[in-house]
Amino acid sequence: MRSKEILCDSGSFISLTGTCLDSVLRFLSERFSSHFIIPPWVEYEMIAKPLEKGMRQYSFSAIKIKELIKDGVILTVNADVASDAEQLLDSANHMLYAKGKPITLIQSGEAQMLALARRLDVSTILIDERTTRMLIEAPYRMKDHVAEELGVNVMVDKRSLGDFSSFTKGMSAIRSCELVMVAYENGFFDHFKELKVEALEAALYKLRFSGCSIRFDEIEEYMRMVK
Repeated sequence: MRSKEILCDSGSFISLTGTCLDSVLRFLSERFSSHFIIPPWVEYEMIAKPLEKGMRQYSFSAIKIKELIKDGVILTVNADVASDAEQLLDSANHMLYAKGKPITLIQSGEAQMLALARRLDVSTILIDERTTRMLIEAPYRMKDHVAEELGVNVMVDKRSLGDFSSFTKGMSAIRSCELVMVAYENGFFDHFKELKVEALEAALYKLRFSGCSIRFDEIEEYMRMVK
């Protein structure tokens, strides 16, 4: 892991806590002196809201994340990013057009995450949602994907694309599955002994079914790398 600070969205935590892999965060924090950063609205969504509203299906995850915050593995950091987020939202959602109408690609939460990353000068974002990652890494692939999905010709507004790409320049997006792979490479699964490869494969499939956008062929590729 190159960055010691990683800004995280709520979806990645849902994937990790839903698979009981939240201990990966603690492991990587101790191994690399890394910090996982969340904004207050993610903390509310993941902890306060489930506990205050009695959302029992999310309460155990909320308690586990609360412990990670208490132990300093996860840090809550705030900054006023409303203006930047609004501009970013406008650029992203006027980047692609179908039948003369702009296509909504990201929501306010994703725009705020990117704006906060820029404000804090954090280059790595942990996000399992595919659209935001593709917009950062390969916006023209996003265009092709949307065109195929909608079955129509999609046009690119190059000015909006340029504004978005300029704002997110230098940022990289990783998924919870990639964190798990880093943890594997550094001994996280070693206690499974001769079953550690099988445990990794099971973990990746569990992440896949818990919301992480990892394809089956990607899992197969990861497994070829470690076998």
